[in-house]
Amino acid sequence: MNALTDNDLIKAAAVLDALGNDVRLRIFRILVQNSNTGITPTDISKQMDGMPRNTLSFHLSLLSNVGLCSVVKNGKQAFYKPDCRTVREVTKFLLTDCCEGGCQC
Repeated sequence: MNALTDNDLIKAAAVLDALGNDVRLRIFRILVQNSNTGITPTDISKQMDGMPRNTLSFHLSLLSNVGLCSVVKNGKQAFYKPDCRTVREVTKFLLTDCCEGGCQC
């Protein structure tokens, strides 16, 4: 059995809390769909039915703060990309010790 630290629990809870909001989950899915090139807030807003920029900025900041996305600036434009490594880490955390009891996942 792996020993999980308090930091593991806190980080996983923060990531799951961020994705537990339907708006942020939808934004994250848009980021994943555009992971090769990144996507600008303007284009995200269009896919979110014209979500106001300040509202979108709030949600993107929260996703960024928990490590679910990053921003790359190119001149005046910002391109957001998902950080799938964080999703993998949380998935691994959730499944820690899963099959040691004999189950077949």
